[in-house]
Formats: sequence, structure tokens, C-alpha cells
Amino acid sequence: MNRRIAPWALVLATLAIAAGCTAATEEDDAESGEDAYSQAQVDSDPTLKALQAAASNVDQYEINVDDIDVPVPNASVGAQVNGFSTRGLDWFKNPSVGYPNNKSWDQGTDTGKKCQWAAIFRFNAIFSDPPAEAVAMRDLPGGRWHGSFWSWIDDYASTNSVGTPTPSYAWSSGLWKWIGASGKDGLCRLPTKTMVARMMTACMAQANANGGDPKGCRMPGYNPALEPAPDAGAGDGGAGDASADSAADGGASDAAFDGD
Repeated sequence: MNRRIAPWALVLATLAIAAGCTAATEEDDAESGEDAYSQAQVDSDPTLKALQAAASNVDQYEINVDDIDVPVPNASVGAQVNGFSTRGLDWFKNPSVGYPNNKSWDQGTDTGKKCQWAAIFRFNAIFSDPPAEAVAMRDLPGGRWHGSFWSWIDDYASTNSVGTPTPSYAWSSGLWKWIGASGKDGLCRLPTKTMVARMMTACMAQANANGGDPKGCRMPGYNPALEPAPDAGAGDGGAGDASADSAADGGASDAAFDGD
């Protein structure tokens, strides 16, 4: 019998192989990439130091970086602290940049570059004193995730708009996505420590139900009602408190459409 393979089947097979190769590459890069930034590097660079200060409040979802210069160093070096790390670089929500060719520093907007560094500094600030839920998730007996993330920014500043970041999520069993967003007028939206703790709770439940595999779990959206009350007299970093996003506990649907 003469069996012919339909062209669409070959296309799907090729896409599946490509996706698998990309997954393996990012996981390898996350484990063996360049050294993370050092505090000495930050202290010698006024721009990075200003972005670090702007992102230091782990309870602040929105910050404004409009008055900070554009950083020159590539943020793909990421951060590593207390057994948690994030590396890499992806730009999404920019109509001029398409996956998988979206990993070059010069593809980001000026605000996107600031927010990418701010997201790295926020990661370091959160995991310098990690939520107990994060430690438990990383150290779960039989678990498949050991603290690794890959960084991306939804670069809404490319269209002079404001948007909700794709929820951070477990892209594969061992590699999760660390996601923030840029917006018009110098806006950055970043994960908070409460959002991270809630993600870890959701991912722990997913892993416990699937033999240690948390793949597909995601970070709930920002909900100001669940965040700690701001300290009296504390500054807002140039941005007011955001209202809860319309999809406060939405999934990572954008990630599926973006292909990463």
C-alpha cells in the first residue's frame, strides 16, 4: 500500500521539533549562561543603580522609570540569589519583533530596556528573602523545578500603550518564565512578592497532583486587596497603585499565542 504523508503533518512535525529544540536551548542557557550581574557592576553604573532603587519595593506592582537614563548593559545576564536564578531575554508585544528572533538587546524600546533591568532587580529583591512557599516549591521531594526562570518583557511601550503582563508561568517542568511589562510614559509593571508566593502555592498544588511536574502553573494577576498595606509615608516610586487587572487570576493564554 502506498502511504503518503500529508503536507500539514510535516509542518506540524517540524514545528514540534523546533519548539523542542528551543526549549532545550533555553533550559541549557538558563543553567549555564553568563554570570549574573554583580553589585559592584551596579554600584559603578548610575543608571543601573537608579533602576535597582526604583524596583526595590517588592510590594509595588507599578513603577515609573521615565526620568532614568536608558541602560547600556544587556540584561540577559540576569540574577542569581539563594538558589534561584533568572537569565535570558525575550521581547513580546512589539509588532516589529517576532518569536523566536526576539532575543537581541537592541530590539527593545528604551522603556523596555529599563523595565527589563527593573524586572531583574525586582527578582533579586524578592528572592534575597524568598517567600517560604518558593523555598518549599524548589525543594519539593521528587519535584522537577529547581529555581530556574527565563526573563521576558511584554514591551507595550513599542506601541505607546499600557498592558497587563503575561502571567509568569511554568513553561516547562524545569524552566519558568519571569515576566514584566513596559508601557507608555515610562511605566513598568513587575511581579510582587505576594504574587510570587501565590504562584508557588498554585504550582505546588499542580506538582503534587502530577508526580512533581508543575508545568503549566502560572502566577495569579495583581490584586491590590491581597498586597500588604503600604507603610505610612512610603513613596510610590513615581507611580500610583494600580487597580486589579481585569483578569486578576488569568492564565498564561498570551504565552500560547506568542509561541514561547
